[in-house]
Amino acid sequence: MVGSRDRYDGAALRDAALGLEFTVKPNESYRLLQKGAMRSLIALVDVAGREEYCARLEHTLGLAVPRLPSHVTLFTEPGGRGIGLYSAAELAALSSAADLTLRPGPWRLNDDGAILDE
Repeated sequence: MVGSRDRYDGAALRDAALGLEFTVKPNESYRLLQKGAMRSLIALVDVAGREEYCARLEHTLGLAVPRLPSHVTLFTEPGGRGIGLYSAAELAALSSAADLTLRPGPWRLNDDGAILDE
């Protein structure tokens, strides 16, 4: 919910979260990110408790905490790392919509690893 490049104090991050309950809910929006040679697939999510957490953190730190795009990284390039997102503008500039429909399993795969329909 905050970016690692901002280097916030770890104790402040922990203290702001004490007593809060966070619920992560996927919103069925998937994005393919690309930055140079790095690529990753993310799912955008809604996080209940996020606003209270950010407000507490702002109070503790005495500065504005940017609201970063809430997401979960699903896949990266082999050996890759996630691509940091620090604003909605970066999300728009680095990503495109990914048409992805996740189907509940169990799945059967063919020899090439493609999912076979039942």
